[in-house]
Amino acid sequence: MNLENTEKLSVKERLMIFINAENLSQSKFEKMTNLSNGYVNNIRNSISDKIFDGRIHPVFPKLNKIWLLHGEGEMIVGNNDEQKNEDDNNASIIKNKPHDEQMEILLNKIENLEQKIEIYQERDALYLKSIIAFFEIDKVKPEIKEIDNKKSSTN
Repeated sequence: MNLENTEKLSVKERLMIFINAENLSQSKFEKMTNLSNGYVNNIRNSISDKIFDGRIHPVFPKLNKIWLLHGEGEMIVGNNDEQKNEDDNNASIIKNKPHDEQMEILLNKIENLEQKIEIYQERDALYLKSIIAFFEIDKVKPEIKEIDNKKSSTN
């Protein structure tokens, strides 16, 4: 499929293009991103930033958010070399700024990183809940304690 005119496609259609490009089924994509069964089929208008940043992006960091949500740019973001070049350019831009502006830029970067950390912590908590539910760990826990008690009593 020609990806040049994706602005006219819906978010759901662009997401399906990405899923197909990754050779995944919708179900597999939903499981990998910890989205509910049928989530992709039920997309009406768009995907929230929280869903993209907290669930989709951590699993598929190469998926371009701007492309997915607006159809602009490339579906896949640049490789690590391009990111390193961008980071180097940002560093040289910061060096040429007055001290106050440098501090403001760095504080904004810190704030953005703190927000990402919070999103990742929320995502990890969801993953942990899913793992606990899937493996029924809460039901196994008393048995584990019993095994641990036996080990400690024999030592």
